[in-house]
This record gives sequence, structure tokens and C-alpha cells, in this order.
Amino acid sequence: MISALLHLLLVLLFGGSVLFNKYIEPPDFDAGGSDFLTAGDVSAPPQQEMQQTLPTPTIPTPTVTAPQTTLTALTTVNPAATSFVAPVTPTIAPTLSNNLTEKMAQAAANPAASSGKNVSLPGTMGGRGSGRRSSVMAEHGGKMTSEAAVVNALRWLQKVQNSDGTWAQRHRGAMTGLALLCYLGHGETPAESREFGIVVNNAITALVAEGTKSQGRLSYSDFNQIHAVYQHAIATYALCEAYTMTKDEKIAPVIKQAIDMILQGQSPDGGWVYNFTKATPSDTSVSGWQFQALKAAHLTGLQNDAIAPAMEKAVKNFERVFNPKNGTFGYKEPNDRGNGSLTGVGILCKLFWQGKADKMVRDGLKNIETHDVKYGNADANLYTWYYNTQACFQAQGGAWDRWNRAFQDEIVTHQSPDGSWPATGGKEIGEMNQDNIDSQVYRTTLCALMLEVYYRYLPTGRAESAGPGSPSGL
Repeated sequence: MISALLHLLLVLLFGGSVLFNKYIEPPDFDAGGSDFLTAGDVSAPPQQEMQQTLPTPTIPTPTVTAPQTTLTALTTVNPAATSFVAPVTPTIAPTLSNNLTEKMAQAAANPAASSGKNVSLPGTMGGRGSGRRSSVMAEHGGKMTSEAAVVNALRWLQKVQNSDGTWAQRHRGAMTGLALLCYLGHGETPAESREFGIVVNNAITALVAEGTKSQGRLSYSDFNQIHAVYQHAIATYALCEAYTMTKDEKIAPVIKQAIDMILQGQSPDGGWVYNFTKATPSDTSVSGWQFQALKAAHLTGLQNDAIAPAMEKAVKNFERVFNPKNGTFGYKEPNDRGNGSLTGVGILCKLFWQGKADKMVRDGLKNIETHDVKYGNADANLYTWYYNTQACFQAQGGAWDRWNRAFQDEIVTHQSPDGSWPATGGKEIGEMNQDNIDSQVYRTTLCALMLEVYYRYLPTGRAESAGPGSPSGL
């Protein structure tokens, strides 16, 4: 009996010790260690046991709803709305005048109220608004694939814009001007565009800042640099369009100074040359961009009585280099560009001024008709095609029908998946047909501008005009 009691006492003492150690002694591992349950450690207990002995605490997670504004892209490519999160931080702080920045704020706060009716566009520019692009494209043979290609190009340009609002590296004046023209041609403005407004604002801001710093020179270099006059004219062209579409008064002083430089650089024969030296004979290629800048300046409505006489004189110079034997417009003389690469320049400028085709224009259009439009060919020339596209569109009729059938699908099908355009098979303007960013921006902007031709400038016969011999119908 005594022995049985002793054994029972020992069992109770040993069992109590085991139970005490099980619930009181610390575990053999540090749960926060980096080698938790690595090789050599004991196996993890079954999930059910872990839930019983180590219940997972419930941590309430507060619900935070980020403020978002649903914005719709200004495009007619996809009828379904495309949403974007606003606000988007500008690349650089907007520095344009208050009326424009106020419009940007109003558009962001109330997109539905932004109707684009605050600015009355000239008749020839009336097709570029989002409300008219589809109908105008359909009327003139444009395809939705072309419009989709334009939007893809604008999105690619958005991605490669420099932090200061410019584009490219070596030719910033020209490339920034061309890119800005693409956005404006599509109806995108800082106050109205819900996808590209800040891109456009930063580009305008950059050009205004450069022009203000350089008393109106927009070439990002002095005019002794070989391509400076091209850059100045293209950037001026873009700023003039920007003013016409926004009426932002901070742009106006730069435009006036920039246009005065072009007017002062006109040669005695009516054209322009490198460096604005006023030498003769003048250069049709250089002259074409100066003429387009003057055309855009006229459309701003900013008073300058010297613009119309300068344009009339310039048209006489284009006529000077016309070759009646083959219907081409030459470079410096009538017979020095027998391949017709500058013929579209002469036709376009004459149509912009005259408002109708004369014999020179008709013969030039016949010459354009003889050329193939093949992106991979050795004679592919986007510069020539840029002018030919506009020239044929302004002329309308059979010339436009034939050119539209030739160029539209050719340009669209050669667009790269990222929205840019690759090098052509041609050797034209060699430095602009490479893989560097300047060349990529150059090709992409020219192709996008060609595909915007359906609505960018309506044919001269459609615009409200004061008649031939006056730029008022541009």
C-alpha cells in the first residue's frame, strides 16, 4: 500500500513537470530569424494545430479611396471612353499667362464644360476639332486606321519628350516645332486636351522661353548654323498655330519678333536662303518653311501689314524656278531638280496664296502623279511626300484621289508597333534617316502630319476666302 502511494506521487510530480515545461518554456527558434524552418529544423506543425495554439490576429485595414477624375481621350479612333487618372503632374511648371493656365485648371476640374468654343478658328483650320475630324476624314477618303496611327504617334512623341518640353537633341527648334504641329493639327491644346494637354503646354512654354531669351529667334542657335533658318521657321510656324488655337497673349510678342526676322531675311528675288543672308538665287526648300510660317502668322490675326506683300513676292519666286518642260519646281533654278522632289513645295505655296490651280499647278500635279510612293524604295523621300500630300489635298480632284490611294496605306502599314516610323529605303536627308532620336522624331512627325492632312487645313476652296491674291482664305 505504501509502495503504491509512492509510485502515484512520482507519476504526478513527473507529469506536472512535463506539462509545465510545455506551456512555460520558450520555443527553440526565433520566428523573426532569417533561417526559420530551414534544413535541419523541426517540421512545421500541422495547420490545424497552429490555428489552435497560435491564432492569427485580425488586423482591420482602413479603406482609403484615392481621389480620381475620369478623363476621356480626345480621339475618334475608339468610340469607347479611355480613362486616365488626374491630375497629372506637368513635366515642368506651366509658365504661360493666366488665362491659359486657368483654362487648364477648369478643364481638369470639369471636363464636360470644356467645349472648345472659346476660340474661333479660321475656316481652313475648322476641321481639326474632335467633333469634326470623323466627318471630314470620311468626306476626303481618310480611314480609321490612319487616325489610329496618328494617335499612336502622338503617344510615342509624348514618351520621348525632353524634360524641358522640347524634342530631340541636335535640332530642338525644328523637332519641337514639328512635334507641336502634330498635336495642334489633331486639335490638342493645353486647355482642351485631356490626354496631351500638358505635353502641348510644355512644348509651347519651351518655345516661348527660348524666343523670349533670344529676342524672337527660335533656332536654338544663331543663324550662322547651317540648319538654323529651317529650325526658326518651323518653330515659328508651330507657335503661330498655338496662338491661333489658344489666343494666349504671352505667345504674341515672340511671334511678332520671330516673324520680323523672317521678313527681314527675305531675299530680293522673294525667297530665302541659309543664314538669312538675302543672297540670290534663293532656295526653294528654305523658302517653303518660311512661307508656311508666314501663312500661319496671317491666321493668328496679329496685325502685320508686311506679311501679305512678302507672301506675294515669295510666290513669284516659286514661279521663277518652275520648269514648264516637265512640270517641276527647282531648287535654285528651274532645271536643277528634275526629279521633282521640290515640286510639292511650289504647288502648295501657290495654292495657299491663289486659292485655285493655274497651269503651273496642274502641270506640277501631273509630275507628282508619275512618282511611286513606296516606303522601302531607294527614292523614298518623306520630305517630298510631306509637301506632295498637302499639295494634292489642297488641289483635290483626281490629283488627290490618286495620291490618297498611293500614300495612305503605305504610311500606315510601315508604322512601328511603338508608334514611331523606321528608316525608309531612301537616302534623302541622310542624317534624318538614321536610328538616332532626331531622325526618329523627324520621320514620325512628318508621317503623322501627312495622316492628319484630312482635317488639318481644309482645301482652299472650302475655306472662307477673300479671293485669289489674298492670304485671307488660307
